[in-house]
Amino acid sequence: MRTNPKIELVDVMPAGPFTAIYNHKVPPFNNPKALKAAMLAINQEAMLRAQATFRDFYKPCASIYLCGSMYSSDKTGFFTGKPQFEEARKLLKESGYDGKPVVILLPGDAPALNKMPAIYGQLLKQVGFNVDVQTTDWATLVTRRTKKDLPENGGWNVFITFWGGVDASNPISYGPLTGNGDKGFFGWPTDPELEALKSRFIETTDLAQRKDIATQIQLRVLEGGVIAPLGEGKAPTAVRRGVVSGLLPSPAVLYWNVRKN
Repeated sequence: MRTNPKIELVDVMPAGPFTAIYNHKVPPFNNPKALKAAMLAINQEAMLRAQATFRDFYKPCASIYLCGSMYSSDKTGFFTGKPQFEEARKLLKESGYDGKPVVILLPGDAPALNKMPAIYGQLLKQVGFNVDVQTTDWATLVTRRTKKDLPENGGWNVFITFWGGVDASNPISYGPLTGNGDKGFFGWPTDPELEALKSRFIETTDLAQRKDIATQIQLRVLEGGVIAPLGEGKAPTAVRRGVVSGLLPSPAVLYWNVRKN
């Protein structure tokens, strides 16, 4: 489409982040050292390149918030988005990992997501995890992620998903940032301090304080493996050059103001 003079590619919707979600209720990621080892295996560049292919369509970003947004911060603790295999192998050994397969769910019918799980599986193998990438359809994945059973009994260990950029620009609207256990997002991490920080974020009206609290939330989320940022992707909109006009940049697709000349 880029080489077609009759077509124009325009950025209408903002980028959004890919994230890895871990099951905190079952081994091995109920062990903080094994969880941290899995996060240290992440190679955002490799995973994004496999998924999005074209460099203009993706960007590594270690922040849990959309890079460039109000609360985005480069204070990310141990997490860089680049693989740290030696430290990861050390932590995995210290965790006492027993070699049971880590089940990664891969949605085969979701082209926007179905490359990353396979790449992540290979990265985890380099650290020392025994990995079982199980291909299913997206509808089955969203049903299966509700299960708290052991992976061998129909549960899971990891899945990867994508979020809208506006949702991921605020710690309150970002769905997976929960620390209230069984009442929270799939994966069910328990972190009362994270919930307390979110309450403080809501209560203050001081912008500087909110930014500081948002950074504290980010550090807490990364340290506890609530989510692992995998970088950002975007999809430009294709329109017929000189024919379609009036598209409004927005976090959602708007169907007004558009004109066909």
